[in-house]
Amino acid sequence: MTGGSMCSAVWLVHRGRKHCLVGAVLWLTLCSHAQQTPSAAPSKPLAGTVPMFLEDNRVFVELTFRRSDGTPRKARAWVDTGGGWFAITEPLAKELGVTRTGDDIKVEDGRATPITHPDVRLGELPLDLSTANVYEVLGVTQIDPGINAEAFLPARVLMHYNAIFDYPERLFTLAQPGALKPRGERIGMAVHSETGFPRVEISLNGERYGFLVDTGAAYTMISRELLEKLATAHADWPRLTGAVAEANMIGSEIDIDALLLRIPRMKLGPLTIENVGAVSRRVGIFETSMSRMMTASIVGALAGNILKTMRVEIDYPDNAIYVQPNGQPANDLDCVGLILSVGNDGKYRVTGIARKDSRPVLDGVQPGDELVGVDGLSATGATLDAVNRSLHGRPGDKKKLRLLRKGKQIELEVAVQRLL
Repeated sequence: MTGGSMCSAVWLVHRGRKHCLVGAVLWLTLCSHAQQTPSAAPSKPLAGTVPMFLEDNRVFVELTFRRSDGTPRKARAWVDTGGGWFAITEPLAKELGVTRTGDDIKVEDGRATPITHPDVRLGELPLDLSTANVYEVLGVTQIDPGINAEAFLPARVLMHYNAIFDYPERLFTLAQPGALKPRGERIGMAVHSETGFPRVEISLNGERYGFLVDTGAAYTMISRELLEKLATAHADWPRLTGAVAEANMIGSEIDIDALLLRIPRMKLGPLTIENVGAVSRRVGIFETSMSRMMTASIVGALAGNILKTMRVEIDYPDNAIYVQPNGQPANDLDCVGLILSVGNDGKYRVTGIARKDSRPVLDGVQPGDELVGVDGLSATGATLDAVNRSLHGRPGDKKKLRLLRKGKQIELEVAVQRLL
């Protein structure tokens, strides 16, 4: 992304860097396209279903690309209803034989370049990339550090279909409009005609607020202003300073000072969701920057920690979402209170320690330490999902941390705590 406040704002929503580039370049270059009429040929598939992998509360699927010689090449993709580009890594682009079609652009700490549209399918369903900006992310083998994916499947592609995120059964389906009969409780939704971002309304503390439905984010996010208002009004609601585990989506000072709050209940249409964990985002990220890319204003994003408790069917053409609950959110932050960042080198560095009542929840670990391992896991090169799972447990469980501090390796035994 070639600079611009909108790019920065969208990146601050997720940990994801390259994939969240729906800022100035995307916003200025998007154009309306008439939806293609499905072919009447009986051989054309109307839907595709593949296994869905849930890692770090995020959705991943396997796509099938075609190389220039016609042979198939499978690649894992990160599926994000709140993401903007269709992107692939440079090694995958080279293997597919795509052609670069424009100048490089800056994307946070790297570069990307537009490319010709690859032939790509979900199962047997050819994906319509006609309204997507398609980019090759240069110099990386993963779409984002700590993320096991070579491709990124965003809203600009999903918006042509009925997208079914069957979290309980771990299946993902894309279907042509009208091809499948919807299942679940129908809730009104509004999809922005250019970005494809879906907006729903949530009742929270007696008020209604707009939220983005965001399968690409690991943890539900709410504007700092609203979250602090709720915390002030409800002193008994559990809270924490510092984003840990799946809420630790960025790794910078934003996570160090983030407010986490446990909300007893909220309502999505007729569905009551209890025990909701939410992490703050700076004032203006949602209310101003993200709201420009929605049909109306929003204050947050409903993310994987909540969505994974349901079967979620997003009917983009019909502006509706269908949900079937499958339980309620658990106490999902029973973990070690580290705030981490991961770089392109695959190394995990401690950026901070979570705090309760202004006191660190953990002794002995210092910002700047490198997390080398947890128990039997070697952290370097591991996925975010693997590292987070290694830090989770039951309150009181002991974890052995291996840290590197100024060239010296240190071992510490620490306890898992219920942090929120």
